Amino acid sequence: MSEFAERYWGRFSGCIRWEQAEAVAAAVADSGGTWYAVAPEDGPEAAVATLSAAEAAARLREHIAEMQRIKGGAYCNLVFVDEPDSPGLIKAFHPRRSGDACRVGGDPIPPWLLLSRYPVESAVYAPAPAEAAPVPLWRRVLRISS
Repeated sequence: MSEFAERYWGRFSGCIRWEQAEAVAAAVADSGGTWYAVAPEDGPEAAVATLSAAEAAARLREHIAEMQRIKGGAYCNLVFVDEPDSPGLIKAFHPRRSGDACRVGGDPIPPWLLLSRYPVESAVYAPAPAEAAPVPLWRRVLRISS
């Protein structure tokens, strides 16, 4: 498994309050180096942008500001980071498209914004291919075709 895949499916800490999300953006700005940004909810064909640390932090701050505008309140709960003090991968979810705690089964809800220090592999977050519907037992027994 690639470093990106391990990080994407690995453990994350949630930013409970907006101040924590802003602290993550500040850590990104201070990190230096190259960052990759993509909108996985646009599908596996979404373009991946290569950004500087300052540009990545600015993009995250834009999304945080939009989340605050839509969601309001003191609680964020929409930004997740692998390492809060030294971020390597950040997932931000749109307030109106993030699903709910009752969701069971199916593909995971893709992030609205994904920032990564590792080259992005779209196959990691692509939806699973649709499986063919199984042939009902009565059709197999009676050999009735459709």
